[in-house]
Amino acid sequence: MCWRRHGMDRYLRIGEENLTTESEWKILLVGGERDEAGLMSHLLAGFDFESRPVRLLHAENIHEARPLLEEQTDIAVVLLELDASQDRQPLDLVGYVRGTLSNAAVRIVVVADKGWAAAEEEIMCGYDINSFRIKGELDGGLGKLKSALVGSFRAYRDFKKTEDEKKSLEHVALYSSFVLNAGSMEELAQDVLRHLASILKTPHPFEGLILQKNDKKWRKLAAAGKYADLDVYSLPRDIENVLPRLRTFNRHSLTLEGFSFHSPGIAGTERLIFIDSCRTPIDWEYYLAESYCANTDAAFENMELRHEIESTQKEIIYTLGEIAETRSQETGFHVKRVAEYTKLLALKYGLPEEEANLLALASPMHDIGKVGISDSILNKPGKLTEEEYATMKTHALSGYEMLKHSTRPILKTAAIIALQHHEKYSGGGYPHGLRGEEIHLYGRITAIADVFDALASDRVYKKAWPLGEIVDLFHKEKGGHFDPMLTDLFLAHLDEFLEIRARYADEKVF
Repeated sequence: MCWRRHGMDRYLRIGEENLTTESEWKILLVGGERDEAGLMSHLLAGFDFESRPVRLLHAENIHEARPLLEEQTDIAVVLLELDASQDRQPLDLVGYVRGTLSNAAVRIVVVADKGWAAAEEEIMCGYDINSFRIKGELDGGLGKLKSALVGSFRAYRDFKKTEDEKKSLEHVALYSSFVLNAGSMEELAQDVLRHLASILKTPHPFEGLILQKNDKKWRKLAAAGKYADLDVYSLPRDIENVLPRLRTFNRHSLTLEGFSFHSPGIAGTERLIFIDSCRTPIDWEYYLAESYCANTDAAFENMELRHEIESTQKEIIYTLGEIAETRSQETGFHVKRVAEYTKLLALKYGLPEEEANLLALASPMHDIGKVGISDSILNKPGKLTEEEYATMKTHALSGYEMLKHSTRPILKTAAIIALQHHEKYSGGGYPHGLRGEEIHLYGRITAIADVFDALASDRVYKKAWPLGEIVDLFHKEKGGHFDPMLTDLFLAHLDEFLEIRARYADEKVF
């Protein structure tokens, strides 16, 4: 794994400028007369620290101060006055700020009358304040006041920076866990792109993309903004030539740099993540973004491996299903069509896509038990005798016995389907003569898919039925052979089933 950073010196310089010009420094004076607040405001006029102006807010008492602190959460310093009356009520504001508001960032400076001098240690230890000053200490001129404020501003800035970095790390950890729930490579990439834009504090709508290269060809996993229209087939093969193209894709962009992360993955796969931001990230954001990309890189590779396993598993399942169909001289397209029919009907019924996909993967093995039936029965062109038919019916239980021992969801589902796809809703099916909802939903769905395809296809013992006769049979067997609700769904969406039939046709039958 490797990553590249471009123009970091420039980022640091501009990033710091962005940080320092962010807003003004706010001071809240609690207590004192309006004239006193006006004088202090006048003294601080034109005072800048780190290129940010200073603004003084005033509350005559703690009751006025509370709503100000609630509304303006970016107050950096509270100057809390204790007057000569020896009233400790103003100190209640400290508990309100630290406890009720959970504001640990604001610097609280107690500015006390000389009569409070003896209580300095007690107040410093008993209250969560940052400084204790006797009023005369700040009367030595504007320089002393500014000096005291600068120290508080720096402490506030450093606390907020640490707090923000902690939150950013928490977000990176949270975002990294979110990607584990992605169901596809494209969904994973879209989540990564969105989370990365958030980490980089990129204004919405953001612009970026994630590319992946397999077999020397780029494909777009996710894209946002102007990159949604990018023709990936026109991109150069080498990463060094792709990045300049991305940076100059929009010549009106405020920056021609952007954030990029390049990872050579497994088996010759390469991934490139690129965010084009009009706001240049600071060093910390760059570090977090790279850490996040490094974490999600493992998720991409795991997704690749998972897809490879699933593809292999799917291929094996179809092969097993085709073995059974080939032995009965039926086309292997039968199992593909049944898989697509079951998925479509499951979705129309309201099953989640993940469960519908599971059903589509398992249904090709519905007749796996036929591998145990002799060719003389399986491929007999005429009508079976009662004894032969009894033997043929054993394939349902045989298929179940083959599959039932697995704990894998696909094979467990396939075992249910193999056992029950010949049961009838009104009873009288085999092998157990189940009725209604005693038959598993998977068995009821596959029964419709299997019978429809059997009737619509040529078999060794019959020709394909005309479509009108097939529809008549389903109307007749609604509530008999087939689940009535599923039958209605099937007939209501017959056009979609016919599209599947045409897509995987053995020959034109209608």
